[in-house]
Amino acid sequence: MKLKIAILLTFILMAPIQAELQANAESAPDKQKLNLTTGKTVIYLNSSEWLYNGISYTLSRNTLVKGGVTYVSLRSVSERLGYSISYHAPTKETRVSGSGIEAAYQIQSKTYQVNGVSQVMKGAAYSDRGVLMVPLTSLTAAFHIPYTLQGNQIILNPSSSGSDSPPPVHNNEAPKAYFTTDKDQYRIGEPVIVTDQSTDDEDAIVDRKWENHESAFFEPGVVEIKLQVTDQHGLSSEYSKQIEITSDILYTKDEYAKRFTPVGNTFEVNGKAVLSYQALPYQYTTEPYVLFRTSGPETVNSEGILYQDTISGPTRFMIHHKNNLTTKARFYLIAHNNNDAAASIQIESEGMAGPTPYPELSGRLAGARYWESSITGHDQRNLQLAAGESMILFDKLNATAASPGDVLSMNADLTSDVPIQYTMLMVQADQDPFLAMPSLPDLDPHESIVRGTFADSTRVFQYDGLVGEKAERLPLTDNTTDPFQVGMDGLQNRVAINSGNYGVVYKIILNHVAPDTVIAFNPRGGRYFGSARVNQQVVDIKHSSDTQNTATVLYRTQSQEEKVEIWLSPAAGSNLPFSLIFLPLSDDKK
Repeated sequence: MKLKIAILLTFILMAPIQAELQANAESAPDKQKLNLTTGKTVIYLNSSEWLYNGISYTLSRNTLVKGGVTYVSLRSVSERLGYSISYHAPTKETRVSGSGIEAAYQIQSKTYQVNGVSQVMKGAAYSDRGVLMVPLTSLTAAFHIPYTLQGNQIILNPSSSGSDSPPPVHNNEAPKAYFTTDKDQYRIGEPVIVTDQSTDDEDAIVDRKWENHESAFFEPGVVEIKLQVTDQHGLSSEYSKQIEITSDILYTKDEYAKRFTPVGNTFEVNGKAVLSYQALPYQYTTEPYVLFRTSGPETVNSEGILYQDTISGPTRFMIHHKNNLTTKARFYLIAHNNNDAAASIQIESEGMAGPTPYPELSGRLAGARYWESSITGHDQRNLQLAAGESMILFDKLNATAASPGDVLSMNADLTSDVPIQYTMLMVQADQDPFLAMPSLPDLDPHESIVRGTFADSTRVFQYDGLVGEKAERLPLTDNTTDPFQVGMDGLQNRVAINSGNYGVVYKIILNHVAPDTVIAFNPRGGRYFGSARVNQQVVDIKHSSDTQNTATVLYRTQSQEEKVEIWLSPAAGSNLPFSLIFLPLSDDKK
């Protein structure tokens, strides 16, 4: 059955590629059936292999199928077909010539020139780490190369285009480092635009090392920018250029950072001064998600049940554990229907990361994937659980065995129509969880890390005042402005405090954010690696050191007032509390 499904999926995925190639093949001037016994030239889909008369060659990049369009390395394929290729700097064109034909391509363009006449390609040309990738059909159309598609093979007949010799032996040349700047003289705090125009005879630059490649400079004087490029054979070259920074000031370092730091990057702030920013009046409503937090014991020293409780309706899971056995182990989340009737479970979103030795990485990726899942809905599905039946939820949790020292994290939401008993457990990797569960002990948290069941685990802060006309902040997870949840440990039947509010989703809805305002994340408790959902986009947050004096750009309004919605959940493995800060930008200068 799996074989049949695989064959069917292959047919479905190949259909748009077949259609594209067939449509273009029918428009080629030579429609005769190819003689595959002479001059046979084969390109393999999703591979770097090139076959000529039974001899294998390697392209600089895999032939790639994107959106039904087959892309190839322009330089590799052109040279193997015997054409010459060059870069024309004034027009930023890569030109292919042969048989009285010249085709000219530009990065990010969906059109190309054939003997000076503009033609439309199936997709835009793009650069893959210095290698120019173009639709294969643009080459076959320009140079009148007949071809056929057989399975995952594209079979060319370049001999009919006038190039009937075998692929030339290529002597590798060193790459040529080169870049331009948009100006030769800049003011302090003026953006410096550097355009890399380095070339390589195989389009195979694998490493770039820059010196003084800054987006702006804040000291007057002469600055030398250097670039060294290295190809896949280890050959390299270097290019440098001097620019002058005058004593005139366009933006100070602080002004520049607030205005130009890219979203997801950090800039410096005065951590002590942040505390003096006016705090927004934090009052929130809740949504009725019940949080099943299982992160204690965080370090799991023996097989056992980590947490268990029975919950009905909207349920959120926050999972974070480390395997501390001397052997591999697997984590399982098991749902059991104790009711007399069947149960329905609607999976809404999920994000899982690990196993990995790095808890901050696990927590950040789990959160980012959770937000992505909530935006796309690609993990949504319905499950049915018969009366008395048990089922493993979220197979990704146990798909890979965790080695000793590995951490696993997950955030997920679901809704059940009846009460369901959820059990989180860990057993050795080769154990059947259903057979092992009756004899597994309930593990004690025995750490400051808590576990428990907590009601109303979505907090909604909707603010109608104008934000960003002055420096302001919104402190969260501090147990002062934002109190910790109080719940119950379902295994030990005692009160549990959700220290840090891990697993709580904060929906920050700002209906009126002033023009030219930067919104940033400022960690207050130490290292923090997480993510946020900002207006349907996922933004990474990474703070490894000097955390209170740094902030990550989450969003920047433009020249008019905007509504901004930010969803956050404290990342497992990171430190709390944190604040959102809102800072006005200086006047836009030219």
